[in-house]
Amino acid sequence: MHSPFVPIRTVARAAVRRSSSIPVPMTVRARGRRSRQRGNALVFSMLGLVIGGIVLALGISYYQSSQSNAQVQGTISEVSAIIGGAQQNYGQYGYSGLTTAVAVGSRVIPDTRADAGGTTATNSYSGAITLVDNSTTTASTAKLSYANVPASQCTQLVNGAQSLARQVTIGATDVKPLDGTIDIARLNTQCTAAANVAVDFVFGRT
Repeated sequence: MHSPFVPIRTVARAAVRRSSSIPVPMTVRARGRRSRQRGNALVFSMLGLVIGGIVLALGISYYQSSQSNAQVQGTISEVSAIIGGAQQNYGQYGYSGLTTAVAVGSRVIPDTRADAGGTTATNSYSGAITLVDNSTTTASTAKLSYANVPASQCTQLVNGAQSLARQVTIGATDVKPLDGTIDIARLNTQCTAAANVAVDFVFGRT
């Protein structure tokens, strides 16, 4: 005959089994730890975005600077080639009758700068290139003009090409007087007088 009472040991074992299958609520400490981890992850993500933004800004600045330097160096080379070509082709005649159309037609001004009509030319700054006889002002000289030169490149351009010219003018002001030297203070003043300026190079036969 079986006893109606269940042994205490059996009841205890059953209780332990039931309790082990019931999920234990997350403690306050565990929740705090997880919250801190999420907070740290957010901070690191924001820090990464800030650093990425700084790197991107530096990269763009470096690219723009490189582009600007390449453009001004290309313009200096172009000015040198035009002056050299004009001296070789027309210096012996004292530049009499020299016009921009003549210079474009003879390729003294490069084809890459010639406009569609074949009588005018445009520089890399979207300004006009002109090359004319300047003998009425100074005997046996010609004047090469570059319009719309950005203020940010003006000083570099003048410093890079001034040795080819007897005189350099920005606007209506001499920054290198005839057969003189560059006035640095005046050069800076004239180059920054406007966002874009016109630069004139007056050169002789040689």
